[in-house]
Amino acid sequence: MRRHNVAALLRVLLESGPTPRIDLARRLALSSGATTRITADLTRAGVLEELPSVPSHEAGRPRVPLDLAAGRFHAVGIHVGLRRTTIGLVDLRGRLVGETVRIPHDGQLDPAVVVGEAGDHVARLVKGTSARIIGTGFATGGRVDSTTGTIREHDVLGWVDADIPALAADRFPGLLLVESTQRALCRAEMWFGADRELRDFVLLFVGNAIGAGIVIGRSLHHGQGDGAGQIAHLPLSRPAQMPCECGRNGCLMSVAGDRAVLYRAVREGLLAEGQTVHDLVALADAGDAVADYLLRDRARALGEAVAIVIDLLTPDQVILFGTPLLAPAHLAEIRAEALRWAGRDVDVEAMIRPSTLGDSAPVVSAATCVLDRFYADPFAHLNPA
Repeated sequence: MRRHNVAALLRVLLESGPTPRIDLARRLALSSGATTRITADLTRAGVLEELPSVPSHEAGRPRVPLDLAAGRFHAVGIHVGLRRTTIGLVDLRGRLVGETVRIPHDGQLDPAVVVGEAGDHVARLVKGTSARIIGTGFATGGRVDSTTGTIREHDVLGWVDADIPALAADRFPGLLLVESTQRALCRAEMWFGADRELRDFVLLFVGNAIGAGIVIGRSLHHGQGDGAGQIAHLPLSRPAQMPCECGRNGCLMSVAGDRAVLYRAVREGLLAEGQTVHDLVALADAGDAVADYLLRDRARALGEAVAIVIDLLTPDQVILFGTPLLAPAHLAEIRAEALRWAGRDVDVEAMIRPSTLGDSAPVVSAATCVLDRFYADPFAHLNPA
């Protein structure tokens, strides 16, 4: 019961900001004595801090708001993509602290090398902060066993059974949690997204890798073998734009992934090898009709995939994250195609929405895996004995 009350109190502060004790007690339906004891313990632990008092609208003494001492504790967030590893520090409110560190892979995708380089940069990053590091979140695409920290299969990186904790060899500070990019983003949506009361949703992550995170009743659905949401090879009605690793034709990743649309752009002579989707978007924005068509066609393919997700799971919302949002005008293409393919009437404007998480979301979401554990039981996290 105490753990539940502590977690509920932290959630109130995360959602509402600085709040006096009397208002916390009212929100939590706790006695003033119980609220005072919990907040005193959290203050002694350094998790909460008192702010200057404010006048009370009721008779009595001025009220003293309490807030998270967000800057005293940081979590490390590490996101591994095809082109680079990105690392940053995140405070208790899920805000990026300082600049992120980007480590280009330059074609070197051996997991031992990637993890080793990340460890070296993390050591330098945390050396420059006085905050206490409560743990490290490591996120990447593919099928991730979050219990053991093993990347079971990552088609894009070519990783199979990459044991991240073993490769890290204690290079990362604090508790190390390994998660798939899409499930990490789901956690960040639940804590810091626009609608924190959303019960059931699917987050579709689209980049060089593609995956879906599934949340049912505010809980992440992992599935057998942590395989839920592996939709990269979902078959579509469209022909593949590039060969798929699985050998089949028309997989979502080989039709609508970043590599697929770039493959088409290079074939059309729009881009050179090594350029990115950002370059293609810039061409479209400058009025290039072919670049615009390629991006819109990718959006329509995603709309077909979204319709399958809607028919299968009937979530409250499908949240889109990734490079499709570089061309926000194309969201209409996704919605229209989803409506065309869906097997029932759907309010696509309400159901399909872009993520409100910013560009730093991959790093923040990786760190949120640690924050999520911290919010649930900060005393156990700070005093594991």
